[in-house]
Amino acid sequence: MPRLKTAFLSVALVVTSLGATSFTRSTGDVATSVIAAVDCSQGAVQAALDDADDGDTVRVPAGICAWADGVAWTNKNVRLQGAGIDQTIVDCDECVRITSTAPTSAYSGWRLSGFTFRGAAPGGIVITIWDNVDSWHYGWRIDHIELDYPGAGSGYGIFVAGATYGVIDSSVFKMGGGLAIIAVGQMSDEWPGSATHPQGGYLLSQPLDLGSFKAVYIEDNVFTGTAPGGVAAYDTSSGGARAVFRHNTVNGGIYYSHWTRNREVGGILHEIYNNTFIGNANFDLYPIRLEAGTGVIFNNTVQGYANLYAVLDERRGFYEDDGEFGACDGSKAWDGNAGDPAAPGWPCLGQIGRAPGKTIDQILAGDKQDSAPLYLWNNGAEAGCRTGAACSGAFGISVWDGSAAARAYVSTSAHPNGEVDVVLNGSTPRPGYTPYTYPHPLRAEVQPAFTVRLPAIIR
Repeated sequence: MPRLKTAFLSVALVVTSLGATSFTRSTGDVATSVIAAVDCSQGAVQAALDDADDGDTVRVPAGICAWADGVAWTNKNVRLQGAGIDQTIVDCDECVRITSTAPTSAYSGWRLSGFTFRGAAPGGIVITIWDNVDSWHYGWRIDHIELDYPGAGSGYGIFVAGATYGVIDSSVFKMGGGLAIIAVGQMSDEWPGSATHPQGGYLLSQPLDLGSFKAVYIEDNVFTGTAPGGVAAYDTSSGGARAVFRHNTVNGGIYYSHWTRNREVGGILHEIYNNTFIGNANFDLYPIRLEAGTGVIFNNTVQGYANLYAVLDERRGFYEDDGEFGACDGSKAWDGNAGDPAAPGWPCLGQIGRAPGKTIDQILAGDKQDSAPLYLWNNGAEAGCRTGAACSGAFGISVWDGSAAARAYVSTSAHPNGEVDVVLNGSTPRPGYTPYTYPHPLRAEVQPAFTVRLPAIIR
């Protein structure tokens, strides 16, 4: 039986053939539905999701259930709402799969909140966002969830794939290993990639957009590594991912970004600020490791680590011949090849301190990436660093010395053309930089009234 929907305030109780109960509620001049799954079982929740339309909410009651295959939806802006952390508890491996295949840039206003997902170890993907098209989507939220996977393992917590932007907030990650949140930017089975058409090429062509909504925002979460080796609180693995990591607490973990390698663009944007990083017995080497991209690192409190620095490197720069991109040695058309005798090939494609905004075809034709140094300021061991208060600024950088020549590729000193890769700016902010609105606007109870195509924002 179809659900009754009206454009005015009304309530109608309907029992559907799918085992879910729904009632309509109006929002402005568009009526949406709240669909109550009969219990927290996989079948009941999937039935309710199948019955949901754009704008609907699927509510899942408290309980403890096991999902063998997880639940999923495609191209629908629905809200999947549990009863809360430690109330709706699901034992699962790959718990939720959310897929978007829309061919144009669009609003993607789904939401997932109010669950504890748990298991012995992070052996697979818990939440997957998959978007394999050359366009970006914005508007989703994951909040008030707990991922409890304390055993040692190498899997993922939240896997974000595609040029898709939203916010992950107010959540708890307890993981014995692996990656709590991983973003691969753009990665498609339909597009295996090559050196001249790399995975992440679309995002490589987009402007840097520092301080804008165009990123995966990760804020007000707690990450805890519960087994030796710690946990990567965030990892931009490949495909030109963009992230803002702010107001989080990391215990025994690291923020990490892979380099541009094989046929994949590395992480493009990193804004890391107002966090507390605390080393523990499971991981205490250093809190941040970047191998690609640019951005800002400021107002972070770092305590309990053996090393008060961010590790930076450019692996292709010290002749790691990795896949199709090969070594950054002065012979590759996709690198800058600016004539630095100490760093042949510098600046390497997508390395630290380079801006996006050029297509790979433009780069191959000689229109190389512009300089955009990574800025660090006001980071240290004092608790006040996180809030922007008095801070020694003792936290610095270390360029990984895979070879004696490696340090020439990522440098605070000027290259022969006068450009630098990194700026240690003391207590002075990056000129012209303004952080995006905090808390993120998507966290508002009443979200901003975006049109489907966001005409006022897409530029």
